[in-house]
Amino acid sequence: MPRCLPVVRASLAVLILALLIGTGPSVSAQTPEANEPDLAAVKAYLVDQVGQMKAATTQVRAITQRYYDLAQNAQFDYEGLWQTNKVELAPLLMVDKQTWLEASNRYESSEGIVAGVPSLSYFDTWIDAGPSGTEDPANALDWTLTLPDGRKLEKPGNLMTHLTEPAFYGTIDEFVGLRLDMDGDGKQELGEVLPEANILQGSVVALDDATSQLQQAVDAWQPTLEDAFTALTTMIPTINQYFEQWKLSTFVTGAQSTETAFVAVSRLSDINGIFHGLDVTYDGIRPAVTAVDPALDAQIDAGFADLVGYVTDLYAQESGGTHFTPEQADLFGAEAQSRATNLAGLVSQAVALLGLQV
Repeated sequence: MPRCLPVVRASLAVLILALLIGTGPSVSAQTPEANEPDLAAVKAYLVDQVGQMKAATTQVRAITQRYYDLAQNAQFDYEGLWQTNKVELAPLLMVDKQTWLEASNRYESSEGIVAGVPSLSYFDTWIDAGPSGTEDPANALDWTLTLPDGRKLEKPGNLMTHLTEPAFYGTIDEFVGLRLDMDGDGKQELGEVLPEANILQGSVVALDDATSQLQQAVDAWQPTLEDAFTALTTMIPTINQYFEQWKLSTFVTGAQSTETAFVAVSRLSDINGIFHGLDVTYDGIRPAVTAVDPALDAQIDAGFADLVGYVTDLYAQESGGTHFTPEQADLFGAEAQSRATNLAGLVSQAVALLGLQV
């Protein structure tokens, strides 16, 4: 069975989702024959996670529409908007951010499969991983975000970390309508902003639409052994890039960080979500490996336990109050990469034994 990993949950957002949209779709799959890969279980997991993500983005869209309507009524005068509507705005934006975080967490639990399966990987570039045209013109996804006021953002990057997260948390000045001390504690802190309403509205609508398209693609997906092993061999070796993003984020670098993303939740939580999805994937296909080399299957299973346990322990320490330094983050990233490289090598052996093309 897949190991249980901690995934950040914002309790308020979860409560609101439970009240307004239920607990997400239930997915059933036929029980496979003994010693047969259970690809249906892999798909069922992905259908469930993406379905819950879509439930959250639907709610974010509805909440953000209310914020946009208030801003429009105030003629986008954010000082006046706050003075007139502060009683409603503070809880409205808090719930909006926490529901967005639920969507983000659900995507991270899906990302190992979505990004690793060639027929689905486009959505990872669009939703969560692609660079902007400013950062990387050659590899940026060629798409245009049209805002409600008619402005067009060309090759703006991905919807999560380039658009919606900076808008909600105020890490890009152009995405901020007003910075303020929202909770009245005498300090203006991260996330205490009225987002620029046109950017937030346009980005959230695009995120919800993209999630709908992802959901349709996942529903239509017919997974194969090649898909599953491609996801594993593609995604396992990438762990060091996530540790680098963690090192540069506010969770490690602190106030000196210049990163505009990965501020809502630690990247260690995201790594847990990604590798949980990969672990579920291997759990579904391991009978194929057992059939050709039981010892190799045991090594792969132990490798997942080792790598997952390593990251889980670091995240538990951080969640418990430990603040790691950039130097420590480099050491942890190198160690995680070493373990991931060993695990990827074992998975590649299984691919060769099975005669698969990945």
